[in-house]
Amino acid sequence: MTQINKLVMHGFKSFAKRTELPFSREFNIILGPNGAGKSNVLDSLCFVLGRISSKDLRTEKLAHLIYNGGKTKQPAAKGEVSLFFDNSEKLFPFEEAVMKISRIVKPNGQSVYKINDKASRRQEIIDMMALAKINPNGYNIVLQGDINHFVEMSSEERRQTIEDIAGIGVYEDKKKKALAELERVESRIREAEILLAERKTHLRELKKDRDQALKYRELSNKIKQDKATHLHLQMKSKSSRKSGLDKEIAEQKQEIENIKSAIEKFKAAVEERKKEADSITEEVEQKGEVEQVAMHKSIEQTRVDIATANNRISMINTELEKVTSRREQLKTDLTGLDEKVADLSSKSAELEKNKTSLIEEKTRLEKETKKLRGNDFSDVAKVEEQLIKLDKESESLQAEIQTVVERKQELLRDKDKIEFQIASVDESVKKIEEIKQTHKSELEQLENKRKEFKKTVLELNKLLSEDSSISANIGDIKRRLYKANEDFTKLKLQHLASRERAFGSNAVKAILEQDEIKGIHGSVSQLGTVPDKYSAALEASAGARINSLVVDTDLVASKCIKYLKSKKLGRATFLPLNKLKQSSVKSKIEGSHGMAVDLVSFDTKYKNVFSYVFGNTLVVDDIDSARKLGIGKYRMVTLDGDLTELSGAMRGGFKQKTASAFREKDLSKTISDSEKNITELESALQILENKKTENEETIANLRESKAAFEGEIIKAEKSLHLDSSDDDVSKKNKEQLNSELKKISSEISEIETNSSEINDKIAAVKSEKLKLREQVSSLGNPAVIAELAALDQKITELNDQVISANAEINNSKVQSEEILAQEKNRISQIIKQITKEEENFTSEKNQLVNNTISQKKQLSEMNLKASKFQAKHKTLFAKRTKLIEEIQNYDERIIRKEEQINTAEVKINNVTIKASEISGELAGLQEEFSQYSDVKLLENASEEQLKADISRFERMVVQMGNVNLKALEIYEDVEKQYGELLGKKETLAKEKDDVAGMMSEIESKKKDLFMNTFNTLNNNFKTAFTELSTKGSEAYLMLENEEKIFDGGVRVRVRIAGEKFMDIRSLSGGEKAMTALAFIFSIQEYEPASFYIFDEVDAALDKKNSEKFAQLIKKYSSKAQYIVISHNDNVITSANTLYGVSMDEHGMSNVVSLKV
Repeated sequence: MTQINKLVMHGFKSFAKRTELPFSREFNIILGPNGAGKSNVLDSLCFVLGRISSKDLRTEKLAHLIYNGGKTKQPAAKGEVSLFFDNSEKLFPFEEAVMKISRIVKPNGQSVYKINDKASRRQEIIDMMALAKINPNGYNIVLQGDINHFVEMSSEERRQTIEDIAGIGVYEDKKKKALAELERVESRIREAEILLAERKTHLRELKKDRDQALKYRELSNKIKQDKATHLHLQMKSKSSRKSGLDKEIAEQKQEIENIKSAIEKFKAAVEERKKEADSITEEVEQKGEVEQVAMHKSIEQTRVDIATANNRISMINTELEKVTSRREQLKTDLTGLDEKVADLSSKSAELEKNKTSLIEEKTRLEKETKKLRGNDFSDVAKVEEQLIKLDKESESLQAEIQTVVERKQELLRDKDKIEFQIASVDESVKKIEEIKQTHKSELEQLENKRKEFKKTVLELNKLLSEDSSISANIGDIKRRLYKANEDFTKLKLQHLASRERAFGSNAVKAILEQDEIKGIHGSVSQLGTVPDKYSAALEASAGARINSLVVDTDLVASKCIKYLKSKKLGRATFLPLNKLKQSSVKSKIEGSHGMAVDLVSFDTKYKNVFSYVFGNTLVVDDIDSARKLGIGKYRMVTLDGDLTELSGAMRGGFKQKTASAFREKDLSKTISDSEKNITELESALQILENKKTENEETIANLRESKAAFEGEIIKAEKSLHLDSSDDDVSKKNKEQLNSELKKISSEISEIETNSSEINDKIAAVKSEKLKLREQVSSLGNPAVIAELAALDQKITELNDQVISANAEINNSKVQSEEILAQEKNRISQIIKQITKEEENFTSEKNQLVNNTISQKKQLSEMNLKASKFQAKHKTLFAKRTKLIEEIQNYDERIIRKEEQINTAEVKINNVTIKASEISGELAGLQEEFSQYSDVKLLENASEEQLKADISRFERMVVQMGNVNLKALEIYEDVEKQYGELLGKKETLAKEKDDVAGMMSEIESKKKDLFMNTFNTLNNNFKTAFTELSTKGSEAYLMLENEEKIFDGGVRVRVRIAGEKFMDIRSLSGGEKAMTALAFIFSIQEYEPASFYIFDEVDAALDKKNSEKFAQLIKKYSSKAQYIVISHNDNVITSANTLYGVSMDEHGMSNVVSLKV
């Protein structure tokens, strides 16, 4: 059980100041003079426990419970009372060991209740105290006048009190409440039945719309499921394809690396063999066979060209086989598509036939419906048309309001987000300002570092850009230098060949190389330079004289001839300058380029030499030009080297171009320019490479500086709790956010205005629909309505079948005319394309074969010429030939490998592009699929079938037209209400049966329960009265009607010592009080309470009875807590704790306590 630990009053009645009364667990007495405020203590207890009767609280208004200030003091602002209960046994549903219940009354009379200082309601406090069996109106609280009430109550009231104690009254209350509730529910059921009838009619009207909406929702769900499955299949396919492409790229890259490794090995072998072949070539060149070397180079190049062509022909043959196989496969696919088209055509014809029969049946039913509506239901039909129109308008408005609401919600979310961001920005700016005030020097250092960092980054970016430009220029110069070196090598070879031609025979070469004989100037070819244009003409004109040796005198010539004889080196022609005569040279003839001697550049001392060599030879364009001038009239030579003599003899024909014996003026200049260009390029390359090295060093230093600055800035920012862009960005962000917030707020205002207008329209449409439905109900003939409903249902079903048939026909048409036709067209285009490719490959192959035949013929001719030279140097040539063949073999293998690399790289590029496209497509598909994350996917469905189904379902949806989706919600709501009403009716019927059974059971047990309680209370009453009264006195309770106890009351019979039994009303005041107290103690014995509160209940007792009363309280105080107001000394002396109450001149009560 619980107890009252203490009572705190503040501003309540006469307790103006905060007054605390800690109560003991046993017997507590409150005493003091009349008017001091003793009863105010018990009033405060009743007040805080929740009594609401002004009479019980001894006041007219609750506002009067607040201390009024007396004559001179300030009135209290409120009256507050708090009661503290012991909760150590956890009788109350709280963890606290002490429960505090407070009640506050305000000047306006309003009460505020609190539990543990938390606002609560009176009922919550009542319910909580009930858990500890505390009742604010219970028999344990006896105020002034309550004793008289017990005495004066009627016998029926006394019986009712015993019923309450027995708990019978609770059942009676429940019975009355249940009967009242049943009556109320039955009334509601009658109302519900009326509503159900209306709902049933409405349901019939909604059924058509509901069925159509269900069909629409079913189709929409199927479309959603098909789309999700189709997207999933596409994603799966794309993902698989991408994985395959990634694997293919990796394989190709690995293959390229393997090929590159093989090429490096081949190149090393080629380089090794080239060095050896070059060595042999040099040896051959030293022996004067440069022309033969050039020929061998041509042979080698021709062989390479033939091998390359053969490889290409082999590749073309492979491609042609692939093309043929692919064309056959496509033709097979085309035949299969034709068969599918035929099947679809047959299916479409059957569907058309079925559709026609459905339309005929639908038309017949529509005529019948029209007839019914025209004859018996014309007015209703007009109203229904108006209802349909209103339904469409309502649906449109609902869709519009839904869109507006969604937009408003979206804007509100954006607004909240922006407001949060603005608050964050404000907080950030505030933080920065605080930091600026407290860390000014650190911020200045940080700002300087940021400037240095920015400067470093800009300089680094500039140098990186410059480095990229330098790298590009270096690459360009290297390419140009490589090309220049290659061209220079070719020019040197050409010059070398020209030089070898200038040596002529071995005899000329021997004379020029010996150093015994002086006075030798060189050969004619060495002493003159000619333009490239005229080299062939002048060489042909000079003939054998071109190799003649020019010497100072005939003596020198004689020594040379003797030297050749002695050494057996052959023969040579010598032109002594002291003996050659000057010959006359004709002037330029019209129609020619001029005299041959005039086209040669030479030293003037050699004029007689070149006059002797060329004589009066004219240089003309071609042989036709020579004929025009007159064959035999002049000695003439053409630019191609054809020669006509004065005798009329003509010599000419094809001659393979070789190096000129003369020093070509252009060649010398080109070689010089080439050398100069190479020097310039090498110099520029060196400058750029030096510049690049310097840049790279500077870049490395700048990168280190940038990293250092960045680290210091981050460290400083973290120590100051700043972000990199806190200051400037925050202000800009706030301006932008405020602008966005203003814009959003304006749009929300517009939406709210628009939403209000739409809602007004919806309300007007609903009102109009309600009127029209009432009109339909008043006009309708039930029989006709039922027949029309059946016909409408049948028409709806036929319409659905027609729609389905149309969808299937359209689907077949789409598959036939679009999907399959497109596929056929695509295959036909592919066949045309591969046919064109086949023609191109065949044309290229034929051209390569023809070229190869021509090259093989040229190779045979060159091999024949080379064989003569090889006979002389068989061993060297054999070795070199073997090396060249090996080099060619390696070159061919390198070429093939490089072609493989090119093919692989092209393939990688194509595959990479395709993989990128697939990645993009896959990302798009994944984004699109995100909206279907909760959709269950179909199993074993093909993409083709899904596409066809989606197309068919979408057409069916379009053909359905406008669908009232709200009908589903309305229908479900009405159906749910109908079901709930039926369920409630059944529940209430069951409850009614339960209550009737309970009432019957109570009636059968009530007498036994009452009598058990009555007998126990009677025995307790007798004992308590005996203990309170003088010896010989006794009292008991008596039933007025023992047969029908509930038809009569309970009387109290008392006999004072020596007297006869009397009714309680016949007793004196003290005897009445004693009897009433005995009854209270009998209740305590039967149903103990946690505490008892008595207000001067002993006032009428004499001294002896007061002593007995005090002894009885002392006895029971060991089981319960007693708080008693008394003036009786005998009672006061028995208490454990005394509380003295007094009042000052301002009407304020004071309390003093004493532990006895």
